[in-house]
Amino acid sequence: MFHVKQFRMNNHKHILTTKDFLVTGETFEISKNLETGILETLPKPNQSDLHKYYDSKDYLSHNQKPSSFFSFCYRQIRSISTSQKIKICTKQLDQKRLKKEVRVLDVGCGAGYFLIKCLEKGWIVKGVENNKNAKKILPPEISKHVFEDFEVLKSQPEKYDIITMWHSLEHLHDLNSSIVDMKKLLHPSGTIVVACPNHKSFDAVFYKKNWAAYDVPRHLWHFDKKSMRDLFSLHNVQLIKTFPMYWDSFFVSILSEKILRNPLPFFRGLTIGLISNIKAKISGEYSSIIYTLRNKT
Repeated sequence: MFHVKQFRMNNHKHILTTKDFLVTGETFEISKNLETGILETLPKPNQSDLHKYYDSKDYLSHNQKPSSFFSFCYRQIRSISTSQKIKICTKQLDQKRLKKEVRVLDVGCGAGYFLIKCLEKGWIVKGVENNKNAKKILPPEISKHVFEDFEVLKSQPEKYDIITMWHSLEHLHDLNSSIVDMKKLLHPSGTIVVACPNHKSFDAVFYKKNWAAYDVPRHLWHFDKKSMRDLFSLHNVQLIKTFPMYWDSFFVSILSEKILRNPLPFFRGLTIGLISNIKAKISGEYSSIIYTLRNKT
């Protein structure tokens, strides 16, 4: 523990203190790494302990049964946002690739919803998911294509035209080794597509320690546009373009209102989410951002 505290003092700047609102109620610190610019959750749980923080029926991305009006709304919005994701991925493919087999790898594929939609387009799919609860509910047509880590995939000759990470990069225990693995699996002309919360958005600044998208300690890292660009640049991967995720500001703001136990969380959350999107039209700081990245040429 002494070593951790010393590391914080020398290399980190304290930003805020928050807690795990979903499962344990444990307290965590969010600190800025002064070398990388990335915000980090401290203390970072051991990889072997992370599973207990996902053990909740309210963790919507790993729960397929709509048990509330809010979870029902989540699934309707997910359907709309997945259509946007498919369009963005399609735009990354040149005409030559579109006429051939398109290979997609979804890292942190959860219950496989995005991969199902890729299958419907005739794309060849693979996934990486190490959460046992999520893997249990994978549909049969997807489960046989999902692996616990990159090791099996690296032993195979296939390269992928699109590698996606839909709100999963922030969950990875080792960022740099994961990016190295993805580069090995990426076709030379392929694209990495990453979606992450943006801690510089209006809703993040408004809710501070109660911003639901901090989601400690499941989210080990917290990005803005600069830290995302710099992280991938270290691996000779360049940021090509960003896209807003408009729905996320509403979803995250409603969850934040629930954390605050405010009356009328839907009304207040929708209001803050709308304000966040309006402000982002000028600043570009949306609640969540999709990044498209390619190998530098």
